[in-house]
Amino acid sequence: MSDKTEEDTPTVRWRRKSTSNAAMREMSMQRITEAAFRLFVVRGYEATTLQQIADEVNMTKGAIFFYFQSKENLLLHLLASAEEAVVSTFIEKVDSSNASPSERIVDFFHHGARQGLEAPYRLLCLIQISIVFSGQDNEIGRRVTDIYRRIYEHLTGIVEEGQKVGAFNNDIKPSEFVSMIVAMHDGMMLEWQRRGGEIDGRLLVQAVRVSMLNGMLAQGSR
Repeated sequence: MSDKTEEDTPTVRWRRKSTSNAAMREMSMQRITEAAFRLFVVRGYEATTLQQIADEVNMTKGAIFFYFQSKENLLLHLLASAEEAVVSTFIEKVDSSNASPSERIVDFFHHGARQGLEAPYRLLCLIQISIVFSGQDNEIGRRVTDIYRRIYEHLTGIVEEGQKVGAFNNDIKPSEFVSMIVAMHDGMMLEWQRRGGEIDGRLLVQAVRVSMLNGMLAQGSR
């Protein structure tokens, strides 16, 4: 009779090794992702090479190819990561919230501020890539357009609801309202990054929020 325990069987050892390999793969991809976010923001997408990303994480260029196959695929992976963290989480919160329209707009800015504190390069990369690839008829351009379309659609729903209940100024079209909100949000994040330690990010967010709401709220709601 064999005295091998279940933990010592070939099948269990194979499963343990597979789990370990999967964890190492996930860790390596995460390191590459974080380095790529930073370098694409600091150097720019076009100026950043896969070799520079590999050097940043002490890997070979071949390892980057193994995980992502190309720089374009790596960027698409970054955009998917940014969409999940920046856009999807905000939309999920809005869809499950009973907050007023103005409170949900404030939440949009607060969500961006949290991203700016926790993972600034992720949000900045999304903003910068949206500018670089704006209007381009390629996979990256279409992907960025789709991400921002989701943002516009949900903000439009909030603005239209606010105008319907008399909370927001009805003299401005919802599409123009939304463009103003996104412009102030993205501009706020770029200014925060540009000035670094010269300004308090939280105070900047507060100033932008107050200025924006003063322009949005209906006369009787101020």
